[in-house]
Amino acid sequence: MLDLKDPLVQIKITSAVCSFVAIASTVYRLIVRRGRLWADDAWACFSMFALFVQIAAVFMHVPNPAELSRTNRVAAYYLMATSFYAIIWSARLSILFSIVRLDPSEIRRRRLLYVGILYFVVCCVLIAQLFWVCEPEPEWKDTASPQCTLNKEVAICQLVSDIIADLILIVAPLKLLAGLEDKGLRRRLMVIFSTCIVTTIVSLVHAAYILTLGGPKVVVAALVEDCVSLIVCNIPVVVTATFRLRERNELRRTTKISTLMKFSSRIFSHKATGREETAVTLNDIETGSESTSRGALSKGIGSEVGGISSIYNATSKDPMIHDSRASDKWFSL
Repeated sequence: MLDLKDPLVQIKITSAVCSFVAIASTVYRLIVRRGRLWADDAWACFSMFALFVQIAAVFMHVPNPAELSRTNRVAAYYLMATSFYAIIWSARLSILFSIVRLDPSEIRRRRLLYVGILYFVVCCVLIAQLFWVCEPEPEWKDTASPQCTLNKEVAICQLVSDIIADLILIVAPLKLLAGLEDKGLRRRLMVIFSTCIVTTIVSLVHAAYILTLGGPKVVVAALVEDCVSLIVCNIPVVVTATFRLRERNELRRTTKISTLMKFSSRIFSHKATGREETAVTLNDIETGSESTSRGALSKGIGSEVGGISSIYNATSKDPMIHDSRASDKWFSL
């Protein structure tokens, strides 16, 4: 029977539940983007694999950390700590490269690539800081469940880097979205990209635990921050694909209604004029038999739903959010 008051059990439950949601969102993202994978998808995939490493490190303590050697216990902690930074910063790089992929301006794209290099350097520095803070104090390695006591310098560096990095991700797409003429679409995309602030809020909680309480709650907060970061980086693609699926279903229903109305008006027209009544069936439409030609029917249906088909590309597999104007056709998530 699991003891829910046991800190190690709480850590494992948090890891299992949050990681499941994060991994599911990433897998869905990769399925939606299949055939069009780019650097942002590669970083999201890397973040997911880093999360798998973290899950393995967390569950290395099952069922009892005392069964592991001292070296293995210390290795499990370092795996959790280093994968923490790898997951968060690769998720941020995924969001950044999503903006790079969408932005048509060559100058802004180049600047964002420089920001991406800076993100990678910051991640490496934070991982190095972990070792130069923990290694000079070996006492923590002798505990049953080793956990390095991080000082306020680590918390401050994490907090400052998190706030600046997330602020950049919020500001970066503003000029990109300002070019959209559809105000509703612009607001919706701003909300999607502004979800980066959720990661900042969770990082504030994590930093507060480092500065005050310490202990297992720091690990729990870190696990939640990891998974939230990965979920947030998938939101632009997942939400866009969801809207796209809904639009396809609406178009399909509209087409069916238009087709039925066309059939009904044709039958009533035969009855009203007293001409010989001819039953119109789906087989007739498909084979082109009787007096109804497929071309005339498709032309009629096209006129009914032309206004919708000009906005939504129902046959495309690319989950796009774009304005109906030709100038915005480049915007594809």
